[in-house]
Amino acid sequence: MKKSIVVFISLIFLLLTACGRGNDLADGTYSYDITMTGGSGKAKINSPITVTVENGDIYAALVWSSKNYDYMIVDGKRYDNENEGGYSTFTIPVEDLSVPLSVIADTVAMSTPHEIEYVITFEGSADQKQSSFEADTDEAKEAGDASQEDGQMPAYNKDEFRALADSYGGYEKTGVLELSYAKGFEAGYYGPYTAINVKGYGTYLLVPEGEKVPEDLPEDVAMLQKPLDHTYLVSTSVMDLICATDSLEMIRFSGLDKDGWYIDKAKAAMDKGEILYAGKYRAPDYELLLSEGCNFAIENTMIYHKPEVLDKLKEVGIPVLVETSSYEDDPLGRLEWIKLYGMLFDRSDEAEKVFSEQEQIINDLRGKESSGKSVAFFHVTASGMINVRRPGDYIVKMIEQSGGKYLPGDIGDDSDTAASMNMQMEDFYNSCRDADMIIYNSTIAGKIDTADELVKKNALFADFEAVKNGQVYCTTEDLFQKTTAVAGFMKDLRNLFDCNDEDYEFLRRLK
Repeated sequence: MKKSIVVFISLIFLLLTACGRGNDLADGTYSYDITMTGGSGKAKINSPITVTVENGDIYAALVWSSKNYDYMIVDGKRYDNENEGGYSTFTIPVEDLSVPLSVIADTVAMSTPHEIEYVITFEGSADQKQSSFEADTDEAKEAGDASQEDGQMPAYNKDEFRALADSYGGYEKTGVLELSYAKGFEAGYYGPYTAINVKGYGTYLLVPEGEKVPEDLPEDVAMLQKPLDHTYLVSTSVMDLICATDSLEMIRFSGLDKDGWYIDKAKAAMDKGEILYAGKYRAPDYELLLSEGCNFAIENTMIYHKPEVLDKLKEVGIPVLVETSSYEDDPLGRLEWIKLYGMLFDRSDEAEKVFSEQEQIINDLRGKESSGKSVAFFHVTASGMINVRRPGDYIVKMIEQSGGKYLPGDIGDDSDTAASMNMQMEDFYNSCRDADMIIYNSTIAGKIDTADELVKKNALFADFEAVKNGQVYCTTEDLFQKTTAVAGFMKDLRNLFDCNDEDYEFLRRLK
């Protein structure tokens, strides 16, 4: 009798445990809303999350809003980041979905790594099946959108410059580079020298080949001695500008391997050994850089995720320019950075020519009347959120200047330097379901070939007017690497709004 009671109690315990752990869920993949506490509140885990049940075991896929978390600790066990280079992503076991889960996450955003305690509470019911989990690698912000969390990045103020000095090397300032659209940098002329300010990120003195380096150069001004012919190029958005100005021979090292490039000239140069892969921004091959005589590095603001790398490059004598062209709020402002690379690599005439040609095409498009057509530009993140562009982003300006109306149009603060933000699907649905057309951003989330693939990401897409009417498009994957594609993409947009059935250069209509 006692044995039967023990067995009965054990069975009850096992049943209660199974229910508490969520083992009443069938094997499959579900969506759960979460809330979390802990930390400064600047970084969070995107909600909803993907929960997978396999043979009764529960796993949660967590995607952070930051790229700075390198590991998490759950029940004393360490889990490493699965998405190097993208938003920090972890798959962790969950014993009980009804009980708040305490975790530790290590962030490298500050000067030294810090382990921070968080508590995750699973709020929502598992009523929405999800498609397979995809890593969200936001390479589109390869052009510069690093997180400013925990004060790790220098302050950026797009309305203020640090004033250029009145003189350098005994020469008074005689003029400045005329810029019509770009707000993120400026340049002044001092006899044979050119001083460059990248707003909020550094001041540089460009010294011609054979010219004496000024002895009184301030400590916070980096010296760039021409020729900068062994450049380590990490900011991928710059490569197209380099190729357009016929400066490719100045690039000796790449932060992207051959298979990552969509620019044919860059791939060919790497095939020939003219450009060497020298490691990503977070782990450069210092031995290769030094043995091959690297004399300049062009980074984007992601380098501030690894301040020790920035310090090391400077320590070994490699000056670093951090470019911020993605913060420009005008499409031509982003393109006007080509004038900076024209100065650096003695291709100013070529840069002016490329820019003028693009400016003419774009100004012609800007002069046309609005089409009245509305368009949503977005992608679906790994956690099922909808990533959209902020109102001040240059992609939004390209849509508007091509005669379209961007949706959703009233989100966030356009003074925020972040180019994009995540929305819940329900909010996106309410704002964009009546859009005349939708454009899926394949440069970040990977290409899709059919509208059915979009609907598989979330069934609500089936109710969008653009899906019903066959007005669903996808960007080509090379769009954000083709920085000089501003005019081409805007021409595509205008033809799209005008219903011109032409061969698009950077858009594909989905079946």
